[in-house]
Amino acid sequence: MFLFRSNSISTPRNSAVINPGSERNSFIMSQEHRNSRPRDNANIPTAHVAPVRQEVSVKPVENNNDILEKKDKIIQNVDEVKPIISRPARDPVPNRIKIVTPDLTPRRNFSRQRRASEIVPQEERHKLIIQSSLELLCQKLDPLTIINELREKNVVSEDDIQAFQEHPDRRLICESILHNLLEGPYSKFFIFCDILRNNTDYNCLAVILDVMKDTYDVVYNIPAIPSEEVPVMEEEKAVTFEIGYYNADTGIMKPVVELEKTRDTSKRFSRDSLFFKRASRLSYMSVSSEGRNSEESVLINHGTPVINICISGHSLHEGRAKGLSKVVSKYNCILELRIGKTQLTGRDVGHMSQAIQNSACLAVLDLRLNSIGNEGARLLSVPLAKNSHLRQLNISSTGIDHEGCKNLCDALKQNSSITDVDMSFLEIGDSGCICLGNMLKQNKSISKLRLRSSGISWIGCGILFEGVQQSRSLNVLDLSRNFIGDNGMEMMCRHLNEKCALVELNLENCGITSSGCAMLSDVILSNKTLTNLDLSVNFIADTGITKLSAALERNKSIKTIGLNMCGITNDGFSKLLDVLECNPTMTLLKLCYNRLGKEHTNPSATSDDLKYRVRIVTSSNPKLKILLWGNSFDD
Repeated sequence: MFLFRSNSISTPRNSAVINPGSERNSFIMSQEHRNSRPRDNANIPTAHVAPVRQEVSVKPVENNNDILEKKDKIIQNVDEVKPIISRPARDPVPNRIKIVTPDLTPRRNFSRQRRASEIVPQEERHKLIIQSSLELLCQKLDPLTIINELREKNVVSEDDIQAFQEHPDRRLICESILHNLLEGPYSKFFIFCDILRNNTDYNCLAVILDVMKDTYDVVYNIPAIPSEEVPVMEEEKAVTFEIGYYNADTGIMKPVVELEKTRDTSKRFSRDSLFFKRASRLSYMSVSSEGRNSEESVLINHGTPVINICISGHSLHEGRAKGLSKVVSKYNCILELRIGKTQLTGRDVGHMSQAIQNSACLAVLDLRLNSIGNEGARLLSVPLAKNSHLRQLNISSTGIDHEGCKNLCDALKQNSSITDVDMSFLEIGDSGCICLGNMLKQNKSISKLRLRSSGISWIGCGILFEGVQQSRSLNVLDLSRNFIGDNGMEMMCRHLNEKCALVELNLENCGITSSGCAMLSDVILSNKTLTNLDLSVNFIADTGITKLSAALERNKSIKTIGLNMCGITNDGFSKLLDVLECNPTMTLLKLCYNRLGKEHTNPSATSDDLKYRVRIVTSSNPKLKILLWGNSFDD
């Protein structure tokens, strides 16, 4: 241990403290050394030295009692030793919130791990609300404009006010206030919301906070009524929110977190400048943010703050459905309402129908995995016919059959805003295809229609494509897992002509064989709009590839083709490589889980030859990707 002598010491060292056993310590304690020391106080460093224990030799003992007695004796001796210099007492520091940059002190993580199924008590819900709205508040709120009101309502202290006024970083001030609210009682958060609500500039922020608060009250305060459905696992229960800015012209919402990441990654400041380090975290309203370009400010200010609600697993039956309906009716900032697998019935849809009809902001309604049945379809058709803002509807796996499909199609004939409809896993059948075909002839807005596993046969396929042919808006059609077979392919090809507007067609697992590929090849030759075609999990094999290859060589529109699990061998793959050599427009070929590398009849289709050709084709077309997972020839 190195001992430094302080200039404030005028008395010699206590020889009882320092071990005189060494020659150096003997010299230090000598009178000659003390006389030779300079007495000038200038440039003599001072240091606080911890007391040194007196060395006590402990003799070997034979029992534990002697050890305990010896230990007590050592402790008493240490208490008698006086330190060489005592540490001065620190001045009392007032209770003040410290605002520090993340470069100086690690920031506290706002998020806290909580099980999705855990019931959140009333006094702790404001913590989850603050965590979800942190970025929005930091981007839109200028804390100095409401700081006096916060002080008058005792949300912040006088010491906090002084610290905030001296600090240039508005974002860190906002984060500090939110930390206060996070650690404080619910009453302070309630006062904070009132202050925002009474300020015209920040009323939109208070509305977002109120939506989350009322949604939690619906889920946790209203008693759940047991349902006859299969019980939901606790791990599936969740209530989540997403906040962003909505552009009504483009129909796109940009999440606030995504915008903040974009702004942070675009900054490149000097490592030696603390100011620029702090500036990288300033909110757009900060007085120190003049260095930001005008495009960022426009990006943050562009659009209206909106919120997406996602509830899953929790029962919304009866009373909770009514409570959620009141939330949707009260607030005009809910953009998406995703309430899949919440044990809703047809009657519950009736409770919410009026709110859906009158909402001027709701753009996405997701009711999947709820047994609403035909009654729910009938009650839902009323708001669908009158709502002019809804753009996406998901009613997959909701127990609707052809009767409910008829009610929905009658409503969609009158609707001019919905662009995306998902009716997968419903027992629509061929009867439902009649309604869908007639609806597509009149509807002018639907661009995506998903009918996955809907019990459609080749008869219904022909009826449906009569409407597909006349539709000028339908671009994406998903008929996967409907056994239409080669007869359905024939009916389909009659209507897939140049007038058809389809861009993406999914025929995965539809029972198509090589015979159907012969009819499809004629469509590929004449159609100029189709870009994505998926024929995976069909009985195509090498024969079907041979019938398609000639048409694919001449087609200049198809960019993606799916042929997974089609029984293709090296011979069929060799034909496809011939296509890729002649057609540079194709960018993605899916050949996963076929029979590549196992068998071939063409001598030039060995695995080594094909691997070499793959390297040549992909090098000549850098945009091309060939997926070969699940094959022996997969490297």
